[in-house]
Amino acid sequence: MDSVREIHMIATATFSLLSVVTWSIIRFTVWGPTISVWTYRTQLSHDLLQFMATCSAFPILHRVNQACLEYWPRLAQYINPSREPLTQFQIPQYQLTEADVERAGMWSNKLRAISHPPLGIDAECTSPISDTSQYIVLYVHGGAYTMGSARQYRSIHIQMARASQMRVLGFSYRLAPTHTYPVPLYDAYMAYKHVRHMGYADTQIVVAGDSAGGNLALALWQLTRATFHALVLFSPRVDVVSFRQSWKTYNHIDILQAYDIQDPVSPIHQLLVPNNKSLSDLDVLSDPFVAPIHADFTGLPPTLVQMGGAEVMGDDIQEFTKRARMQGAHIELQVYDNMFHVFQASLPKTQHLDEAWGNVHAFLHS
Repeated sequence: MDSVREIHMIATATFSLLSVVTWSIIRFTVWGPTISVWTYRTQLSHDLLQFMATCSAFPILHRVNQACLEYWPRLAQYINPSREPLTQFQIPQYQLTEADVERAGMWSNKLRAISHPPLGIDAECTSPISDTSQYIVLYVHGGAYTMGSARQYRSIHIQMARASQMRVLGFSYRLAPTHTYPVPLYDAYMAYKHVRHMGYADTQIVVAGDSAGGNLALALWQLTRATFHALVLFSPRVDVVSFRQSWKTYNHIDILQAYDIQDPVSPIHQLLVPNNKSLSDLDVLSDPFVAPIHADFTGLPPTLVQMGGAEVMGDDIQEFTKRARMQGAHIELQVYDNMFHVFQASLPKTQHLDEAWGNVHAFLHS
């Protein structure tokens, strides 16, 4: 049965890929790119990521989404194999520090009650070819809190290892709707404790993440208040109830689209609300762990934020950086014209891709 399922998954992923590529070629040739300055590679990257985002929004397409998440990265690795060493392992349970738990505020009791996965948390460590750095990157993947894993985000781990010239540890936190908040935060905390167990001090750790992973990276810092070497955030989700203008301006351009937070299939609803209750019953939407735009930024480590100039969360991210700077945080915001949400994860090279990763290197080594 497993082999039949795998054949079906491969067929689904292959058909989906061919369909998106075909549509992208027709669209680019007949109507031109979504934004006039886009090359075909940029258009194709946009269309591939948008297809994934669309599939994740509809339960009926869940299997299609899972097949693409599983096999598209494998195809990319086959076409462009990496030479970076890779180690896979499970993260065991570590003691929750009471001082850290107390910082979780309304989530403290739930954090204490969370059970560790019986087999541990799946993780993998990617090393650069020249592994001489005394620093490590703890990478928290995105995926709207409902999809993704360390293996599925391996390509961005490799990119990060090359750009930073540091080891990159990625892990598979548990996902909504099966696991609601703060389970993903608990798993991120266990990954952090494992990095400490490996012998790295807080000042040797870079915490990075994209989209929902950027949100969890900020939540992890709030939980620990650790003196990390740096934070690197790609299009982080910093607000969950935003009505800022960029959500309207780029709704039909970005790979993400506006959503109704009360819709039971919306990622935020699935993350925060057990048993399909109404969000109006929960006082969580302005909680700084869920919406870091409301956080106290005192002691925030040096932070690099990258975002596309044509993404729906753009105004949220700019307001977040503004508030952090007003509290004295050292935070660098880089906006890449006409780029979409987490363009750094693109498989075909987009415009600005090399520039963005080069700036990650410059920031971490400045």
